[in-house]
Amino acid sequence: MDSVEVIKAREIGFRGPHHHGDQATGACAFAVHLPGVQCAARKHAACMQVEYDLQQICLRVLRRHLQLAGFHLDASLLNKLKVALIEYAEENQREELGLGNCAMPNQAFRPTVDQLAVSGRFTHPPTPPERSDDPWRHYL
Repeated sequence: MDSVEVIKAREIGFRGPHHHGDQATGACAFAVHLPGVQCAARKHAACMQVEYDLQQICLRVLRRHLQLAGFHLDASLLNKLKVALIEYAEENQREELGLGNCAMPNQAFRPTVDQLAVSGRFTHPPTPPERSDDPWRHYL
């Protein structure tokens, strides 16, 4: 098979409010450390573009890693149908290549310290200091 056919470019959508705000930026910084992911770029706050090598990782496993990392993926009916079709096609293509199924992760992927130092973007936003004079503070 031609190498162009095993390099896939897909969009991954996010939904709902997230405690870190812009999910796409954090997901891109996280995804570039996954084995097989070649490029990840933010399209807008609720969508990222990712390129990966199908011989090393598939969309199902990539999405599972993002879920385990705490990102909220789009679960609309249209998106579920689109993802199911892509996963079916990728599974068949991997079978034709003699690779079998992708191994699903049991736990969240943890980038190494070296990977985090190189990216420098995988940081949490600073939390505002607590105000002691806030009358609603004891309700939180």
